[in-house]
Amino acid sequence: MDSERNPSLQGACRNTTPSRSVVALALAGLVQCLCATALAEPCRRCGWEPPRTTTIIRARSMNELRGAVGRAKPGTTILLENGTYRLDGNQLDIPVSGLVLRGRSGDRSKVILRGSGMAERMVAISVSAPRVTIADLTVTQVGFHGVQVHGENGASDVVIHNVHVRDVGQQLIKGSTALGSKPCRNGLVSCCLLEYSDSAPSDYTNGVDVLNGDGWTVRDNTIKRIRGPESKGYRAGPAILFWRHSRNTVVERNWILDCHRGIALGLGPESNDGSGQLDHEGGLIRRNAVCNLNPWADEAIEVNASPGAQVAHNTVMVEGKVPWSISIRFPTASARVWNNLSNRQVILRDGAKADLKANVGNAQRNWFIDAKRGDLRLARPDLPAIDVGVVVADPEQSAGKGPSFSGSAPDAGAFEYRGPTNEPD
Repeated sequence: MDSERNPSLQGACRNTTPSRSVVALALAGLVQCLCATALAEPCRRCGWEPPRTTTIIRARSMNELRGAVGRAKPGTTILLENGTYRLDGNQLDIPVSGLVLRGRSGDRSKVILRGSGMAERMVAISVSAPRVTIADLTVTQVGFHGVQVHGENGASDVVIHNVHVRDVGQQLIKGSTALGSKPCRNGLVSCCLLEYSDSAPSDYTNGVDVLNGDGWTVRDNTIKRIRGPESKGYRAGPAILFWRHSRNTVVERNWILDCHRGIALGLGPESNDGSGQLDHEGGLIRRNAVCNLNPWADEAIEVNASPGAQVAHNTVMVEGKVPWSISIRFPTASARVWNNLSNRQVILRDGAKADLKANVGNAQRNWFIDAKRGDLRLARPDLPAIDVGVVVADPEQSAGKGPSFSGSAPDAGAFEYRGPTNEPD
């Protein structure tokens, strides 16, 4: 699959034997998971481990899967054998707390939940309970969302790990809410591949779209071609969007390629649900790579009306229709924007405030190993991005893993240059 030929920020997991080219690019790449087996081994690259449960049910067909969900008690694991599971016009709803649904082999390409096409008016997997885990499988060919987390039904603490969502009609991963409902808390989307083979059927699409989320983390994912049809200028929503009074979102180490827009915390000055609340509060956008060299590309990173946000160590190469790479917008927005590397400048819009330090905004394509293919690792040691950053508090360093930079100071951007082999962080 072409995702295994493209580099990104950090390897996720994989189960197949890699080719030489895949091994080389996996040094900087988000590739398929080296993940959990039936014995719930931890992911070899990101460390995530599936929850261990007291009950395990195996399913080999769609009928067996639906039956297993129907009789599952809280704290059950359903292991799917390799194969294609046809949804036959009916979504798979998970209303059981603590349920774990994953492919038994750990190879997401071998367990496929499939609808009949992007015109089919249904969600593939609907989560309506807390502490649900979905891992190690592929979802494709439905008209609405690949996975929908229903915050309005009490879903929270949901994990979506090593899932490939491809070619659905609307949002690939959706976190929904209702006016007056409690926030959907502590979601995790990690080591996933979210993509269109070409483009969405309309401009109403996002990779990850969460309303009223609190404390979500979106990390180590590959997100490609989140864009509308060519007839609409490829217009679409951000690849990663948290809004409608979301807060404390962490977006890190994602690789976003050829998407119309990149990462957005909030959209407008306040939530448009009539509550009068801010569209987003706080949040951290760190060590992401966003690349789109097409003329229709829009904003790469945007912080809209989100006080207390941090935007640090991102690499952006976007050559589209807006003359900036990162924007902070609206009077209520305030952000610390440090150590970012891009080919265009950071801009403050409509009264926003920001602490800007050590951002490099004149990057050229030849600064990177292969910008055309989205490999935004630094190519050589004499670049203006080397050793120009300021030290940002690093949780891994404070946990005893050593400094996160190799020279006299951090490099600007998502990747620290570490010599000719340029091993990833």
